[in-house]
Amino acid sequence: MKNFKIYATLLILGVAFSFNSCTSEASVPGEAIVKAYDFMKNKQFEKTAKMYISDDGEIFSKEEAKKMESLAAMAFEQFEEKDGIKNVEITEETIAEDGKSAIIKFIVHFNNGETDNEKVDLLNIDGKWLIKI
Repeated sequence: MKNFKIYATLLILGVAFSFNSCTSEASVPGEAIVKAYDFMKNKQFEKTAKMYISDDGEIFSKEEAKKMESLAAMAFEQFEEKDGIKNVEITEETIAEDGKSAIIKFIVHFNNGETDNEKVDLLNIDGKWLIKI
């Protein structure tokens, strides 16, 4: 009976950690970059625009968000000229000690074999990593 309680406790802890890891995907800045490019790749420009904030950390107004959607659509067209995005590779992820900002270096791999090296700053706002532009 004692062993049963230990196993039950371990099972409950394992399940709790599993749920936590599933819900905390957006809490990793590198994954926010991959997510933004995935949205763009799938023509989800409104969702792409919501991944960005102004350089001073302000959420975009409705008009600014619409402009960001248009910019995302234009970027998609440029990526299509390179046969589309194959994948995004995070090469360096530096999170500030206070956990409120990060710098991400990454490579965008295109289906035609070309690559783009990128570097972006992110801010953690209400537990969600957003890309500064």
